Amino acid sequence: MGEDVGGVRPNTASGAAVSVAAVRRERDSGRWACGFRCLGSVVVFKACDEDNKGYLSREDFKVAVVTLFGYKPSKIEANSVMSSINPNTSGILLGEFLNIVRKKKEAQLYRNEIRHIFTAFDRHYRGYLTLEDFQKAFKQVAPKLPERIILEVFRYYQWKKKGSGSRLR
Repeated sequence: MGEDVGGVRPNTASGAAVSVAAVRRERDSGRWACGFRCLGSVVVFKACDEDNKGYLSREDFKVAVVTLFGYKPSKIEANSVMSSINPNTSGILLGEFLNIVRKKKEAQLYRNEIRHIFTAFDRHYRGYLTLEDFQKAFKQVAPKLPERIILEVFRYYQWKKKGSGSRLR
């Protein structure tokens, strides 16, 4: 009871079944303008909460992450989440789940924003920035910033990347 059968997670309390593949088909068909976000974290929690326990087990959590974010969390990520929850509970409660999802969405937005900014400065679509690209970018966004500071920042990130030559990735 409550087993994964071909990617379907039964929810015995309501008699409904949630298929990750079906959710993806709905999203990809364009019927949901905003993709998985319209599904809602609470709905995903309830759909993945087998037997209406009121919490998500480790496996339930993995299915919820696949549903919301489109990837299966690693063992390290799952262990980190499970070790961070209240030890007096048998799993992840709704409030804890919503907090985890909020943090993941914020991190995802931040990464997307960084990728977008980097792409805007990578005018030649090379996947890296040369010192010249870096200088031009800073001249656009901070024209009064001294050249010395721009060079120091570029060299710092070069050093952080362990000497990637004259470019940043």
